[in-house]
Formats: sequence, structure tokens, C-alpha cells
Amino acid sequence: MKLYCKLSIARSAFGLIFIMWFFALTSVSGNAEVLKKETQKFVYYLLVPSSYNSAQSWPLIITLHPSTGRGNMMVDYLTEQAEKKGYIVAGPDSQDSKTWYFSESEDIFRMIDDIKAKYRIDEKRIFLTGFSSGAGMAYYLGLNYPQKFRAIAPFAGPFKQKEIDGRIDMSSDQSRHIPVLILHGKNDNTLDFSESVYAKERLGKFGYEVKLRELGGIGHEYPPEASWIIINWFDKMK
Repeated sequence: MKLYCKLSIARSAFGLIFIMWFFALTSVSGNAEVLKKETQKFVYYLLVPSSYNSAQSWPLIITLHPSTGRGNMMVDYLTEQAEKKGYIVAGPDSQDSKTWYFSESEDIFRMIDDIKAKYRIDEKRIFLTGFSSGAGMAYYLGLNYPQKFRAIAPFAGPFKQKEIDGRIDMSSDQSRHIPVLILHGKNDNTLDFSESVYAKERLGKFGYEVKLRELGGIGHEYPPEASWIIINWFDKMK
């Protein structure tokens, strides 16, 4: 009888812990929807926070995946943060999962127009981020089309070769300059940390408001803390 009572108490305690864990989890993720969308065969994933309503305008984050990644992966990285902070997030798929092509700029802009046609978006708060090759594309889009974005946050992205190839327009026209937050793992063996140091120095020389956030102990990977750093920085751009 005593053993039975102990087992019953243990099961009850386990059940209580499970219930608490479940509600803690649902309180974080809420009922945020991740929808698979398509515009002219260009696939993207859209996260809409559970608090969304069309009575107000909402900030939008475009997040670009690395080589061999896909858009839903990048949306997953930002789900908790976007749900808590109230952001819509879009993660498109590149046509070739191994890289981004500059010609896909028009696909991304068409995707943004598609989102704006269906949801109430604050056009003054459209942000851009990306990891690895996605960060390289973020540099390209943000610096060449600054009128379309409020700020960019490239994470461990290539910069130097794009500048050498003339792919990046760092105009001396101050009206073109948007805030830039660069993140990079200090122990990155895939794309050396010096790449982001170079980007910060070059952008600074052209008058950009640029910050470099070094992530100690991190290699070429995307840790959970990165999403909080990015969205908290975007949140300051109100």
C-alpha cells in the first residue's frame, strides 16, 4: 500500500510537471502561425504572431538562410522572439539552396509586396537579417536598396569580395545610409571574424552607423542568443 501511494504521488508530481511545462511552452509560442506561401513559384515561410490584428501596423523581419538551409529554419530561429515582441517574420527559399543570386532581389521585393497586400505592415519598420550566405545577400540588398529597409543585421556574412566586385554601393550620399548591426562568432573557422571587422571599418569610413557584436566561444553557427540580440536591436528603431 505504501509503495502504491508513493508511485501515485510520483505519477501525480510528474503529471503536474508535464502540465506546467506544456503551458510554459505554449505561453512562449502562443498560437503563432507559420504559413508556407508562394509568389510566382518563389516559396517563403511567414510567421504571424498570435496577437496579430489589422487594427494596427506591424513590423516585418525578412530573414535569409545560409547555404544548404531553407527559409523555415530561419523563421524557427525567430519564432519565440517575434511572438513575444510582436513581429511578422518572412523566411524565403533561394532558388538554389546552396547560394543566393543577386537576381533574386526582385523575388524578395515581390514577396514583400505580397505580404503587404495581405497583412497590415509598417512600411517604416521593415528589417533585414541573414546568416552566412544569407548575410551576404542582406549586405547586398540593404546597402543597394536602403529605401526598402529600416535597418539590417548580417550575421557572419561575406562582405569584402562583394565590395571588390562592385556589388555593394556604399554611396557617400548620407540619405542612403541605414543602421547596420554585424554579428559574428569569434571562433568562426568557416568565415573568419576579420571579415566582419573589415566590413565595420569600411562602412564606418562611408559614414554608416555600424556596430559589430562579437559572439565569444561561437563558431560558424546560429545560437539562440543571436535572435534576441537582433530583435532587441530592431526594437530600438521605432
